[in-house]
Amino acid sequence: MTDVLLIEKTDKVTTITINREARRNSLDHVATAALDAALNTCRHDGTSVIVIRGAGMKSFCAGDDIKAYAERTPEQSWIHYQAGLRIVDGIEDHRCLVIAAIEGFCLGGGLELAMACDYRIVGESASFGLPEISKLDVMPSWGGLTRLSKILGLALAKELALFGERWSADEARARGLVSRVVPDGEAFDQAVALATEYSQSVSGETISWAKQALVHSQGAPRETARLINSLSERAAGLANGE
Repeated sequence: MTDVLLIEKTDKVTTITINREARRNSLDHVATAALDAALNTCRHDGTSVIVIRGAGMKSFCAGDDIKAYAERTPEQSWIHYQAGLRIVDGIEDHRCLVIAAIEGFCLGGGLELAMACDYRIVGESASFGLPEISKLDVMPSWGGLTRLSKILGLALAKELALFGERWSADEARARGLVSRVVPDGEAFDQAVALATEYSQSVSGETISWAKQALVHSQGAPRETARLINSLSERAAGLANGE
């Protein structure tokens, strides 16, 4: 049986490849459990930066596996839904910097996975969308609506989600959905190069506390946000022996 994930660790960088190219790198219960376990391992093995990609050039991740979805009972679907939420929340809250290297389609749950990452490097032919509402008459289930509005602002989030628009890589970059557009086939190599350089200059402790300050101060009153920043600064200093 082919491994659903390919994992490689070099010094402080861990790369995770969703290895289900024939299923557009969708996440069934096996792949979801494996990804959850891999992310947890990275919390404790000295990793500072994680790079996530999909196998091949056609799709970063198709989100939930539609074939597996059709075969689930309602109870199994609920368990899978909770597992997906745990993964995207875990990426957003992860102590490591998480970079998505995106080639091809990044739609639905795949975009929800990418949005939970801290940085998104994409091939120039990649495309982005949340088709669930307008095409399938269902809700995005892995936190996509709440993250989308935080990243884009409310007006652009409505365009993408409510009307099911499909954005090119350049459109996504211009609107702030992705961080960098590169020639097709180079997203992963550039993500690894960035991850390697970053991990050599920034400690894991500083990354962790800076991320927490950014995430948890968003939308907080000014004084609360300053307190969170001060506590994070102090904690990072103590962790680094300062």
